[in-house]
Amino acid sequence: MKLLKWAIVIILSFCLLPKTASAQGFKDVPTDHWAHDEIHFLTDKQVIRGFSDGSFKPMAVLSRKDASVMLVRAMQLPTIQLPKVKPVDLKPTMSGYSEMMIAANKGLFTISSNRFNPNEPLTRDEMAKALAVAYNYSGKGSSSFKDVAKGNTYYKFIDGIAENSITTGYSDGTFKPSVAVNRAQFSTFLKRVYDKPHEYIVKKDGRVVKSFKDEAAAIAYAVSQKGSTVHPVSNSLMKYAQKPADLKATGMNNGVLIYSGTEKESFNKEFFAPYLAEGSATYFDTYVIMGRQYPGGEFQETPKNKANYSDWKWFADKLFSTTGPLKPLNDTAVKANRKAKVYIGIPYPKRNEAIIDVNGKKLPNTLAARKQMVNWYISTIEQQWKRAGFTNLTFAGYYWVNETVIHAEDELLVTATAETVHKLKRKFIYAPHARTTNFDNWKYYGFDGAYLQPNTFRLSLGDPQARLHKAFLEAQIKGSSITLEIDTYSPHQMGAGLLNFETYLEFGKRYNLNGFLLYQGTDMVYRMDTMKNDAYQRAYQQLWDFMN
Repeated sequence: MKLLKWAIVIILSFCLLPKTASAQGFKDVPTDHWAHDEIHFLTDKQVIRGFSDGSFKPMAVLSRKDASVMLVRAMQLPTIQLPKVKPVDLKPTMSGYSEMMIAANKGLFTISSNRFNPNEPLTRDEMAKALAVAYNYSGKGSSSFKDVAKGNTYYKFIDGIAENSITTGYSDGTFKPSVAVNRAQFSTFLKRVYDKPHEYIVKKDGRVVKSFKDEAAAIAYAVSQKGSTVHPVSNSLMKYAQKPADLKATGMNNGVLIYSGTEKESFNKEFFAPYLAEGSATYFDTYVIMGRQYPGGEFQETPKNKANYSDWKWFADKLFSTTGPLKPLNDTAVKANRKAKVYIGIPYPKRNEAIIDVNGKKLPNTLAARKQMVNWYISTIEQQWKRAGFTNLTFAGYYWVNETVIHAEDELLVTATAETVHKLKRKFIYAPHARTTNFDNWKYYGFDGAYLQPNTFRLSLGDPQARLHKAFLEAQIKGSSITLEIDTYSPHQMGAGLLNFETYLEFGKRYNLNGFLLYQGTDMVYRMDTMKNDAYQRAYQQLWDFMN
């Protein structure tokens, strides 16, 4: 047992070595590892480090010393100058001495007989105490674990982290307080602490009027206070913006989505005239051209996605045809003496059945085959763009058509696609939907810009204010921009649709939104300008006013 204990101590002492890899590079933390994202986050923030051999050792037991180091790094706590607690087993020559002294004097860990026991494993009950004390978590006495009675010394700490969603315990209803915590588990617990801001403020007329610990309470209060905004408060590890990101690197200022699948079969110069607004000081400078549907199916991650190479080629050929969107857009830009940037959508390569390539060969559906399909498509687009010779269009980059990244394999696919796009000196963007997963990681995946969709434009949703506050808050937290939204409203819907759209624009002004993407159904901007209806024309004028 002594040999085993010393072996653990020797292994854990390496956690303070200089970091040699990120989570994506650790040889024992593959992308589909259950704690990959949490380890990636904390290693990126320099809270925990890997080993000199390129491993992370996720299953290695975490010592009390190393837990102290992680917490002090995360909280950026200052050195204790005049410590009141002086454990007899801590010496200034020890690695982690300063961090353990801080932890001891902050009351993060139990000190028994004036001993810190630095090399003892961190148990789950001590982990609960450390997190509850460090982050001031308190419970309501409502948690109920079979093996943690309310009279237990650690109950209030365990109840505190349970109340704040840091732990749910085990599926059998236990907490297992005496079980040792490993490196991957503690990374997961600590990442949960930073998954959301620790505080929110509501501002009105640029002044803070109230602060909240709970996001929902902050949003509810903001809804009740006309003209107010909600903002995340930065903490020791996370620095939050106070407005949606401008994303200047994408080159997009006023961007608009143009559907070119079976949703809209043909285009002409008249269609794009309202977007380029000849004679106006402001116009859409960027056009994100993508397809959601092809004949018989869909290009996104849905059961209707059966697309093969021939379907992707159909879409690429359609883009560059005389009635596709690109040639009329270029011709209109020439006539209006405008220059415009273009992003072209990359369809989502299906995951669940064989892929038929351009030669009719059936390929097993593997990550390699899906990458190959994307690379073939990008090469095809590049060749056709070069042949087209557009004079007034600049090819800015590619748009990932799927609106979320869920699967571990898709994380690898998107990351590889980003590398391909960047080698071509182009940008890579996407517009995740309101309930997307893994939104935290959009920069890690290689996207140059993300435009979060609030998804509050549908008339059946009623008052969109709470959802818009939520979206604009999320954009601040995640460092993204926003997709403004208006549906393809028919004349009998446009009265209510206008009110909804005005709310979007008002929130954009309120939150100082710059560099946005507009979802407009298939042709709403064209309708606004050309249909003889006061509500349409008012929406068109307000859009230009917002862009100026």
